[in-house]
Formats: sequence, structure tokens, C-alpha cells
Amino acid sequence: MASAAPIEMEDVADEAAGGAEPLATLVQLAQSRGDLSALLDDQTLSTIGHDVVQDYERDLGDRQEWEETVRKALKRAAQEKVVLANAPAYRNAHVDFPILTVAAQQFNARAYPAICKPGDMVRIKVIGSDRGRPAQDEQGNVLVQLNGKTMTQQQAAQALQGLQAQMPPAQEGQPAPDMPQPEPMWAIPPGAKQARADRVADYLNVYIEFRMDDWEEDTDALLTQLPIVGCGFRKCWWEEGKECHAYVPALDLIVPQSAKSLKTTPRITERMPEVYPYQIKRRIAAGDYRAVDLTPEGDDAEAPRLLLEQHRFLDLDGDGADEPYIVTIDKTTSQVLRIEANFGPDDIVLADDDTTVLRIERQRFYVKYGFLPDPKGGFYDIGFGHLVEQLGDVINASINQMLDAGHAQIAGGGFIASGLRLQSNSRNEAIRWMPGEYKTVSVAAGDLRAGIVERTFPNPSPILFQLLELMLGAAKDITSVKDIVTGNAPNTAPVGTTLALIEQGLQVFTAIYKRVYRSLGDEFSILFANLAKFGGEEAAADYLAVLDDPAANFEGDFGDSDMDIKPVADPTAVTSAQRIAKAQVLAGMKGQGLDDMEINRRILEAASIENIDALMPKQSAPDPLAIAELRVKTSQANLNDAKAAQAGAAATKTGVEVGHSLGESDGYAGRVPGVDAGPADPMGAGGAGNAGEGAGGGMGGSPVGAF
Repeated sequence: MASAAPIEMEDVADEAAGGAEPLATLVQLAQSRGDLSALLDDQTLSTIGHDVVQDYERDLGDRQEWEETVRKALKRAAQEKVVLANAPAYRNAHVDFPILTVAAQQFNARAYPAICKPGDMVRIKVIGSDRGRPAQDEQGNVLVQLNGKTMTQQQAAQALQGLQAQMPPAQEGQPAPDMPQPEPMWAIPPGAKQARADRVADYLNVYIEFRMDDWEEDTDALLTQLPIVGCGFRKCWWEEGKECHAYVPALDLIVPQSAKSLKTTPRITERMPEVYPYQIKRRIAAGDYRAVDLTPEGDDAEAPRLLLEQHRFLDLDGDGADEPYIVTIDKTTSQVLRIEANFGPDDIVLADDDTTVLRIERQRFYVKYGFLPDPKGGFYDIGFGHLVEQLGDVINASINQMLDAGHAQIAGGGFIASGLRLQSNSRNEAIRWMPGEYKTVSVAAGDLRAGIVERTFPNPSPILFQLLELMLGAAKDITSVKDIVTGNAPNTAPVGTTLALIEQGLQVFTAIYKRVYRSLGDEFSILFANLAKFGGEEAAADYLAVLDDPAANFEGDFGDSDMDIKPVADPTAVTSAQRIAKAQVLAGMKGQGLDDMEINRRILEAASIENIDALMPKQSAPDPLAIAELRVKTSQANLNDAKAAQAGAAATKTGVEVGHSLGESDGYAGRVPGVDAGPADPMGAGGAGNAGEGAGGGMGGSPVGAF
């Protein structure tokens, strides 16, 4: 709930009774973290309790067909014996073929280890570029550092030109002195987002594994029921200084069937069926629940009671607009136990005038995990229990008919003539045999043969066997329970063919995994937001203790929402065979310009090798001798370039001197060719030409004109 300090209920009541501004009352309600039922009279509380029960029963009736199918599917998956009502007397077989049980087990066996990977359940996806952002001054100029001083790039370029002009010429055989290079300054250094993402991912993985009770066990239960029921829910809330997540079965979370999502539905009702009276009394004593008298249900005064926690809209501030609240009631008596605000001050959205309330965002507590969307568009998704219901009935009826037919043939039966009296030594009218037993009767053999007619029973029709095979194949197609997927593949198929068959058989599950990962992303986003909102100093200290990283800053890492918390594990790699196949592809690409070290790491990860960092080669420091040798070679190359430039300058100087001499001999004494003419006529005014004529066009093709 809201992180602001709680307010006294008397203060809120005084404000509401005194006609305070509606916005002020609304803000006080948003800041409260306790039970608000004390603000309301008994008649209002009675009306609210009645409305909660009425809406709950209405929503329950809307999904009745879905719920009946789910309860039947759960019994079938658990292999509970189901005896048909008004079954004929000869119906002795009650087999329930375990197609649904196998499908649920196979889905859980693949999904559970793929999702609950220790230390790798949460990954952080960085949104946007991670190339860094250079530091800038107030005018927008990029800043750098040169010789420990901060300056713009233009200033650094001018400073380097001045330093280069002041440097002495390089001596032969000696390396040229290194010029200082400007170092970039970063407002956000490159890789900062990824480093932050890695820290957050490491902490969230530790938090889920060691700070949240029963998260992995609840996930196991979720992934077991999900393929049968079709959907499940996770409840996420902050309580007693830590984040809590709990699995809520779909049968215990009631939402209008016409709702599109948990974000837009007008109400969400959680059914809490096992709350004992002593627990309610403790919460009343602690001030969490309103003091009420609960009539015992039945003879047992300590029998558990059904409580309803409904997230709904009410108008408690009297401004004519509803606000989101959480109402807890006792189902049997419809008495309100608690009313709690389901919004904080930051959730109130105002118009431009800062007085008109546009809307109030309610806080999220539930995440829906879906299996297959309802083809009819209903809120509750469907599972294999819905898809194979009719096929299961046909399969079970066929098998049971064949078993009953076999039982009838084994038991035998027929007709005995009325005049035939059979008596064994025990002189009982009924004669029963044990296998291998013979009895003596006082009837002649001929009379015995003539007086008893054995009834013949027809064998099951071959069409029945063909129908059963057809139905089993259709059920396996729907549930993707193939021999190749369940591990019963023939060992004569090539490896490539086997991998292709595995991927083909997992296509249905791959799409389902994407839905599961999408819901996991929503759950981890709530975890991230709640830690940022309610964690405070305790979470910040735990963050530093867990990471042991000087760069870890809880407020900075969890403060800004510049990246989304999304699991990015590949939902298509749900079997070790698929992961190994991808690793083989990477192994074939080594030495082709990619990062071979990263390829090796991913291959080891695909093989589930532990402690990979210990196997990877350590990054050693560069060899100082090699660095020195490289510098000498670089300096020698620079020296050679300087010598070549010096030789070119000497040649140019010689050409000028020759031209000057030629000018004197032709009557141009004291005049360097091209100098008196100024910069616009370089070296082409007079001299250096034939018979004293000016050379054509700025040195032409030679430093001294044409000879």
C-alpha cells in the first residue's frame, strides 16, 4: 500500500463530517493504511457486505460451465474413481484412461526446470542504446579531459596544436615523445545500463530464491494445474517489510467471465476457504479486522470459515466518483471485517486545474497465467481438461465396454432346464467353482448335457478397436503427448531426425511457454516496483550486502524506470536436446569473426556445466616488453616520416635558391620569384622562366618552374 505515514481514523472522520474539500479527504484516504470501516455506519456496512456477496455469486454463476469442467478434469487428472450414476448392473469397469494425467506431467516436467533455474530466473532487458551519453556544458559542447583539465573538444584541439608546435624535433635513433590524447567525459558511461541491469538481475534472483517463502513450490503447483485447469494466478503484495507472492488457484479467484483483463475488470474476488475462527480473533485483536460476532457454522465452533476479499469500487468520500478499495467479509454472515484503500496519493490523476479528479489508478495485486485463450472470448483460459473432455468420455466408454465384455465371457452364464436338479455334496442349490475344481452331482451325464445351455457372448467389434485407436490418436495430437516427446522414441532414427521430431512435438508447448514467460515478466515488474516503492533503507542495505559491489546503489538502480523487467530466456529451448543442438550451431561458427570466448561460454551453459567462470581463461595484463617494443617501432616509423618531410623541405629550399640565382642573371636581382607578387601569385611572377619570362601557374609541375 501507500508508503506515507498512516493517519488516525478520527482525523479522517472529522474531515469527512466537517465538509472538508473532497480532494483533501481523498488524499487522506489514500494515505491511510489501516481499516476504514470505522468511518461508516452499520447500515452502510451492511449494504456493502450484501453487495459483495451478491456480486460474488453473480460472477460465480457466470463461470459455472467452466468450473464444472475444471472440477471434473481435476478428478480425472488425479485418477480418482468416478462411478456413473444409474449405471447398469453389468457395468463393472470404471477405467479412466490417463491421457490428461500424462499431459499434465509432461508439461510440468519440461516447464518447471526451464523456468525455475537457480540464479537465472530473472533477466533484465535493457531498453534503448547503451553506448553512453557524453558530458556537455551549458551550451551543449561535448566535454573532454586533457592533461587533467576539463575543456570542450574545440579547446582540446587548439591545445594540442600548441603543444605540437612547442615540441622539439625528434632526434635520430630516439622515439618521438608521445602526444597527450583527450579523454572523453561521460554523463552516462558506455555499458552503464547493462551493468545496472546485471546488478538488478542478480539481486532479484537472490531475493526470489532466499527472501520469498515458497515461491518455487508455488510455481511447481502452478505449472501442474495450469495444463489441466487452463489458468492460474499469482498474488503479489508487500507485508511486514518484504515482498510476498502466493499462488491462487483459478477456482479461488472469481472474476466476471465477460472481463477482458485483470486491469479493466470492475471487481476481483479472492475466496479464502480455510480461515479459522481463532485466526479471525487474532486479527480483530491486532486491529486488522473490525470487531464482529460470528455465528458458529455447524456443531464445530472451530470449523474454518469462508472469507471473501473483494477488490471493488466504492464512493467513501461522497464526491460522486468511485474509488478502488479492498473489502473483506465473512461469507456466511455477510459482515464486513475490513475495508482498505487500494490506491495511494500518486495514483490520483488530476486535470489541469489540479482540483478535478480524472481517475484513480488501483494497485495491482494479481497476475494471470494463461494456458490457451478461450475461443469464445471468456476471461478464463482453457486447458487440456476442456479440450479432451469429450474424447476422454469416448475413450473411457470404449475401454470399459471391452472390459465388461471380457468379464461377461469369463464369468459365463446360460440356461438350466426347470426339471434338472443339481445338488453337490453340500446339498446347496447353487454350485460355484474355483479354478481347477470339479464337483460331483447326482444327475446323469446325458441329462446334464441336455438340461444346461451355455449362453454365448459376441466378441467386441473390430470397429470398436479402430474407434478407440482413432480417439487415442486425436487426444495425443491435442495434448502433444507423442512417443518421441515422452522418451519412448525408437533408437533406430538418425539424431537429426529425432531432434526435428522433438521440436515438432513441442510446438504447442512452445507457444504456451511464451504466455507463461509473458506473465512472469508482469510478476517480476510488480516485484521491481514494490521493492522500489516500499523497500526503503532495509532493502538498500540488503542490496549492498548481497551484491558486495561498490557501484551498487539501490536508490539509483531501482529509482528510474528506464528499463523493463522482462525474462528473456529463450522459451523455445525447453529441452536439453534443443539447447545442445543450438550449442552445436555456435560451435561450428568459431573462428569466423565472432567472439569465441562468448561462444564457449554459451556452449557450457547449454550443457548445464557448473561454475563456468572457473573454467574460462583469466584476462592477463599486457606484456610490458611487448608494449615497449611497439612504442619503439611506432616512434621509429614517426622518425622516418619526419626525415622524409625534412628531405622534401630541403629540396624545396634548393629549388628556390636556384630560381633566385636565375632571376639575378636575367635582370631580376634581389627578387625571389613569386614573392613580390604576393600570396595571389605564388612563385609565378617572374624569373625561373625562359629568357626571363614568368613561369606559368604557381610552380607548375616543379618547385622552380620550367627549365
